Amino acid sequence: MPKLTLALLGTPRLSLGEKSLDDAFYEKVEALLAYVAVENNRPHRREVLAELFWPDLSDDHARSNLRYALYKLREALQDKHNDVPFLMANRTSIRFNPASDHYLDVAHLTEAFEQSLRPGVELGIQELEQLCNLYRGDFLEQSTLTHNELFYEWLCNKREIFHRYELILLGRLIEKYTEQANYDLALHHAHRFITLDPLDESGYHRLIELLAHSGKSTKAIEAYNNLSHLLNMELGILPNEESTELIRNLLHSKTSNYQLS
Repeated sequence: MPKLTLALLGTPRLSLGEKSLDDAFYEKVEALLAYVAVENNRPHRREVLAELFWPDLSDDHARSNLRYALYKLREALQDKHNDVPFLMANRTSIRFNPASDHYLDVAHLTEAFEQSLRPGVELGIQELEQLCNLYRGDFLEQSTLTHNELFYEWLCNKREIFHRYELILLGRLIEKYTEQANYDLALHHAHRFITLDPLDESGYHRLIELLAHSGKSTKAIEAYNNLSHLLNMELGILPNEESTELIRNLLHSKTSNYQLS
């Protein structure tokens, strides 16, 4: 039985064995598969799924669409031929089979992140790099199902969770490289951090420190000024005192020829 791979961070990439499923489904069918795969700890009642994905249709029409979507999924996943099916369904509910042969990137990210919180567990650089590289973009990045209120609420919640995981893991990776005085890689990931969350001043703190410690005083000043401009444009505020004091302390002996915004 071929393995099902669901990479849902960024633009979804789906495959069954060597066969791509990227063009196998229309968006709601793909979203249905993503939803039941991520929430595979329980069965989902059919009427709930119908309401989640077809909220503007009558109950009968929505249930009919769900049956068709399930048919298309089973067909593409070759579930008729699988000893351990990917989807388990009866007259009342549908569930993604957690015992099936599959890989789900967000499940791998979540499991590794939660394990790293346990006492005595510390992820190494290679593990952190692999986890950070899973994050190709927002969860189900190109979803257009914004009018499906309940689904969109779930989607936004998941996006926030996985985005936060990525920032925390990137922060740890930056610390690891900084401890090794590998400033080039630390700076690379610091730039990734502020790209993902440009309004998080802690990311700029790291970036400014790294630029200063690697002798790039001008770049550190530019980073502070970029932060100042961004906060003013987006929020109408100035950088906090910690940000300002940080760069003053770090660059005090070198700022005579520079000006803070």
